[in-house]
Amino acid sequence: MSKKVGLIGLGAIGHPLAVNLIDKGFEVHGYRRSSMDSFVAIGGKPGASPKALGEACDIILTCLPHEHDVENVLFGEDGVLASNRKGLPIVDLSTLPVPNKEANLEKVQAAGCDLLDSPISGVPNMVADRAGIIFASGNKEVFDTHKDVFDGMSDKAFYLGAYGTGTKMKFVANTLVSIHILAAAEALALGVKAGLDRDLMVKVLSPSAGSSLQFQVRAPLMMERKYDPVLAPTSLMSKDIPQFLKFAEDLGCPTPLLHVAGDYYTRALDTEWAEKDVASIIELVADDNKMKL
Repeated sequence: MSKKVGLIGLGAIGHPLAVNLIDKGFEVHGYRRSSMDSFVAIGGKPGASPKALGEACDIILTCLPHEHDVENVLFGEDGVLASNRKGLPIVDLSTLPVPNKEANLEKVQAAGCDLLDSPISGVPNMVADRAGIIFASGNKEVFDTHKDVFDGMSDKAFYLGAYGTGTKMKFVANTLVSIHILAAAEALALGVKAGLDRDLMVKVLSPSAGSSLQFQVRAPLMMERKYDPVLAPTSLMSKDIPQFLKFAEDLGCPTPLLHVAGDYYTRALDTEWAEKDVASIIELVADDNKMKL
């Protein structure tokens, strides 16, 4: 009999994770506050509440954007822990501040359940291609027992060690992501101002020594000024960067480039680009250059 997986959060990352799990033969029960029609269409089983998923499933996955969302679905009146399932494993795929992760662990353990800190890194297309990176950390016995679920989500699931290590690795990864996106915007704006052909820049620079995954993904969007559909909104990057800065500050580690990137993403919150894809940061770079893209 296939393992029953409960997935809470069926958005841009959660939906392709559900597809991957279903394709690998798992019975996936899902929950989100908005429509679950697209989830049902791929063979998913909609749940009435996080509590209902806790009652029905062998393991719970949370993939949500904000700390209060995770807290509500775990500890709320109709939350997962209201199911009173002792020993239920919960895997948090969300990117949250370290103190929130630690507080959630204490509450989950107090309820007699297990929690793994396992943020996922990757744009939706990467996740759909089974190339999203899962930074798993926490109780290794729980990870080993449910390694099949991790392998069902991605071909690149890594166990990193003690609880919280996954979040620390994700913070390092997203420090690179935020800087690389701004670097791509700065370089492309320079090229446009110098009169270089947009398509040619994308074609020539994408495989070059100066490229990055973020350049390859977002340079075409920047040059086409195409910021929908949203792979990741600028507002989400703006939310996350203060976490990374606080993490670095607590370690006494200077992050000058991250500070510059943070300033740009914060400025973008007051513009029309706040809820557009983060590739739209090039619009602010262009404004600073007093140029039209």
